[in-house]
Amino acid sequence: MEKQFATPLVDELLQTVEGLKPPETDEFFYTRLRARMEQKANQRGWSFSVRPAWIIGVLALLLVVNGWALSSKINSTQTAKQVQPSVRDFAITYDQTISTY
Repeated sequence: MEKQFATPLVDELLQTVEGLKPPETDEFFYTRLRARMEQKANQRGWSFSVRPAWIIGVLALLLVVNGWALSSKINSTQTAKQVQPSVRDFAITYDQTISTY
């Protein structure tokens, strides 16, 4: 009970498939591709995606923030020194001074 699929249509399709070749590209494609790659390699300019004006602006902003943080730190340490009494002030207040003869 074997089924035979040998019909003239199937034979014709098989013959067309046997004659197929893999696709190929022209020489023109490779020359254009090579020219485009060389053109991109020879382009000059900024390789950064950020412009120099933005970089300078951000650096200036960081400098200002750094200066503000430094000045607030200096002001807070000066205020802390004024509020905290020294050991000498404590000794004078509670009469804990040592007198030597």
